[in-house]
Amino acid sequence: MAWRWVLAAILATLSLSLLGSAYDEFTSDTLINNVVQDPITSQLYVGTVNALYQLDQSLHPEAHTRTGPELDNRQCTPPVTSCEEAVETDNHNKLLLIHPSKDTLIVCGSLYRGICSLRNLSNVEQLLYFSDTKGEKSYVASAEEGVSVVGVMSYYFNKDKGNFTVFLVAKGYGSHDSTKLISTRILQVHSDWVLFDSIIEASAVQSNPFTLRYLHDFRHVFKDEGFVYFLFSRTLGAQDSGTKNFTFISRMCENDHNYYSYTELQLNCSAGEQVQQGSGSLRDPPGEALAKNMSSSGCVCGVQLRTTTASSSAVCMYPLRAINQRLVEIIGACYSTKGQINNKSALCKLKMRFKGMVTNQKCGAEFLPSPLASRAEFALATDPVFTKKGLMTAVAVAVGNGARRCLPGDYLGEVLKLHLSTSPEVYGRAPGENTGDKVNKNLLFDTSLTHLYITTEKKITKVPVQACHLKTDCQSCVAQKDPYCGWCVLQEGSVICLILCNNGMGIIMHST
Repeated sequence: MAWRWVLAAILATLSLSLLGSAYDEFTSDTLINNVVQDPITSQLYVGTVNALYQLDQSLHPEAHTRTGPELDNRQCTPPVTSCEEAVETDNHNKLLLIHPSKDTLIVCGSLYRGICSLRNLSNVEQLLYFSDTKGEKSYVASAEEGVSVVGVMSYYFNKDKGNFTVFLVAKGYGSHDSTKLISTRILQVHSDWVLFDSIIEASAVQSNPFTLRYLHDFRHVFKDEGFVYFLFSRTLGAQDSGTKNFTFISRMCENDHNYYSYTELQLNCSAGEQVQQGSGSLRDPPGEALAKNMSSSGCVCGVQLRTTTASSSAVCMYPLRAINQRLVEIIGACYSTKGQINNKSALCKLKMRFKGMVTNQKCGAEFLPSPLASRAEFALATDPVFTKKGLMTAVAVAVGNGARRCLPGDYLGEVLKLHLSTSPEVYGRAPGENTGDKVNKNLLFDTSLTHLYITTEKKITKVPVQACHLKTDCQSCVAQKDPYCGWCVLQEGSVICLILCNNGMGIIMHST
């Protein structure tokens, strides 16, 4: 059995060499706003203040282009060539979206009232389209640094106009922005539509005229089985203005281009405590163990800031099955029971009943009430799976080996490894230098789910999500409690410990 000691020595040597190597890093001169990854090529696109970068999966720059500063002013109407108030203004990247079928990257900044451009996905230095002469219809993002913007690729089908690729945009409200909280933007010229035009003239989902009462902060958007979901935080009304933010999820049918099916649901990250704003959120398919309990196509995992005497954060999980079930209850109450759920008002108070409409009109209709929302007492509440003192600022979720891992990052730059089982626990910390800069929203796995990209204010670091290869015996392998590292099993009188490595699987045998 001497071969096992040779194998152990080889693995130990490999471990030492890996420990001595530096992690892949990318450093920006300015604040990093957005990071997206092409699922096909694994290339990353990084939008920063005044620059756009294209990186390979090892974070080596392949191309970059300057995006600012430029002469502009929020008071100016593009084009600004004749605007006397125009001054050198920074360009904050507000939105990056990959349009794979056309090999293009959608880039939206804060300059010129939030106008977008198209760039070559293979070389971001090549500008494919930009126009500042189309007027208000082409203002997509926000001119204000603090206004959040999220987007997702989608489609538009009209029997008269055909099928088009579009993207949905959700954003907060700035003093010089459109009042549309959600808009559908076209990516080609057609009839009287121009590129980036909002194809819905009057959105049903608009900011209230008293905008200071409802401050929307959109965090994430995703699609699932014909629906689009928006995660955001906002105040509940005038009495809460500027003090308390609450977390919401809203849903509408993807092909409902009039937003008739738009419905909101409040999410509480504790059955017994009030919750403030959601700091980050992510939706992923569940692991096998969790799927048995959730009976769902996925779940929403969010980091939320709890209102307690000592500031703390909590990670909560919401099965999509439970979210959809509660939304159907709200819609059903608004359509058929005059807004009553268990003899309590769910918000909408109608004089008419529309029985059967939940089934017959799943995506709403012009003659049905919209948009819909429920009162706070009908919020979907769940207990936290993990709590921590201080502010967690981002979260990444991965599924593998029949288990789910949640990796929350905090304002001190630390990323924890959380095993989401029936008894969730922290089993480690992501490696890498901790500079004390907060982890921003761009915390994401690579396409192989073996590495994590940790983004702080001006740096991206690529680190492995497991260190199984550093363990040379079965006891230390099991002691990690790392779902990536497998488990020890008995076979023909020997103990076999399977250690999963980045480039394969090492097997170390020990006699019993």
